[in-house]
This record gives sequence, C-alpha cells and structure tokens, in this order.
Amino acid sequence: MATPSAPEIPAFLSKLPRKRSLYAADTYFREGFEDLAAIGDGRVEQFCHDHALLLLKPDAVVARRLGAVLHWVLAYGFTIVWAATVTIDRHGIRALWQYGLNAASRDRRDAADLYVTACECLLLLLALPDRTEPASLVLSTAKGPADPVRCRPGQLRYDVGSFNYQLNLVHAADEPADLLRELAVLCNHETRAAVYRRSLDRGPGPASDGRSEAFALVDQLEAVTPEVDLELDQTLRELAAAADSRRYGESAAAARELSALIGRVRGRGSRDWRAVVRLAESSGVPVSRWQRIVLATHLLDPYLPGTTSLLPDSSNA
Repeated sequence: MATPSAPEIPAFLSKLPRKRSLYAADTYFREGFEDLAAIGDGRVEQFCHDHALLLLKPDAVVARRLGAVLHWVLAYGFTIVWAATVTIDRHGIRALWQYGLNAASRDRRDAADLYVTACECLLLLLALPDRTEPASLVLSTAKGPADPVRCRPGQLRYDVGSFNYQLNLVHAADEPADLLRELAVLCNHETRAAVYRRSLDRGPGPASDGRSEAFALVDQLEAVTPEVDLELDQTLRELAAAADSRRYGESAAAARELSALIGRVRGRGSRDWRAVVRLAESSGVPVSRWQRIVLATHLLDPYLPGTTSLLPDSSNA
C-alpha cells in the first residue's frame, strides 16, 4: 500500500486537516505508515485505533517515577505490548517535537537538549482495544497537560506528580498519525517491523504481555542512573550554601552577588537562571547538569512571543 497523499490520508489517522496535510510530506510518518502497511495485512486501521505510544523521559528516571507511571497505566486499563530503552539526541528532540518547537523559546530548546539527552528513556507501546476513541487519544487526554498547574486528579501527570512545564515525566503520541510518525523517529526500520508484528500477532494472556519486560527495564535504568531531587527550592538551597562558603577570598564579590540573586529568585523577583549559572561559575560554585536543568526548566519562559506552533503543541519538550 502506497503512502496516501494529503487529500487521501484518512481521518482515522488524525482529525486535524492541517496535520494530515503536513504529514503527507513528512518522511518519518511516511516510513512509519509504509512499514505498517507492508506488515499489517489490511489491519492498519485496527493497529492505529488500538495502540498508543508513551515515552517516559529522563526526569521520570532520575525522580524514580518510572514504576509509578507503569502502575498508573496498567490500572487505567492499558496493556503493555512492548518496551525498550531509547537514547534521544538533539536531532531526535527536534524531529520528535518538530511541529511545536518553532514556537519555543531558545531557553526551552536549550533546556530540552540538556534534560532529554541526560540519560536513556523508556518507550512503551500500549494497547487499549474495544474503545470508541483511538487508544492514543485516550492516553493523550488521560496524561494531562504539560503545565502541572492545569493538571487535575485522575490524570497521569497529576497522580504521579510532575515538576514543571518541561519536567512532566512523560510524552504521549497525540493521535494515530503521531503514533506512526514517532515510532519512526525513535526506532529504526527493523525495530518498527518487529514491533508491528509483535502487536498484530500477539494473542491473549500473560505470554504476550510486555509488563515484565517493562518493569525489568525500570530496574535496569534506575540501577545505572543516580536519583535526583528536581524541586527548585532544593537546588537553590544547595547553591546558596555553596555560595555562602565562598563569601571570603578571591571570589567573594561574585559569591555575594550570587547569594543576592538566589534570594531574588526565591522571592520571585528574578527568573534569570543563566545569571545564576554564570555567577556560580565565577564564584567557583560547581553546578551539576541536573541543577542546571532544574534552574532552566523551572524559571524559563517556554514560548517565543508572537509565534504560533505549526500544530497544536503537546508541550512536552
């Protein structure tokens, strides 16, 4: 089956005409669709309706929320079909969130490069058959918004506890078209083909359930990745204590300026995370990668003023 052109992309893949038009010329979507069409034996719509894709990001790993996310997903009624660890580089970030990052501020893009590449992620293919809505739409709604302030009880990000606009634990493919496209971004042809075959050929029962595989990968990721406190107040306390210890000597002036700036940040009088990092470096205060991530993601303005994203922004990067 050939990849459909823009007017031919069926509505079961996306309810957004703008997305169907853009994806008709999108290499990742085309390859994902072509692989499924070659393997699906007429079951393309069935696969797209019954499955969802969930990415557990590095913040979920270091905050030790992976297991809680898996338990939430299973309690909601999803089946874990397949699980794998994936490494995402800066090119993968721009491919995955291509249609939203055009409206992202430079701070947000830089922060995404820092945290998404910090360690491996956990990727899950989920199934939720026998529902009116496609599984991807169900999951996209159930995960909750990117902004924790807008999340509500019963949504994944609220129940498990996200930290800020970017450190919100998970990313989900919004619609079936995104499921195919994002599998193509995150997995090569051989892996995609194996995933499609596994999902379409699996039978009922525990033998075809990927939950044990997923929980084993949780243990593996947590064994090699140190735990991190992702709260802003904790990072500010650590940096303030380090600055206080350097208030005398060659870097005393910079250390005092750093202490004053941290005070303003705590009092909501400043959001200048880059100045915090710069003064820390001038003071000889070490700033770890995750401290830098916490500062940036909690304090940055995510949007580029006056710019609209190419597609409704899932706001996960």
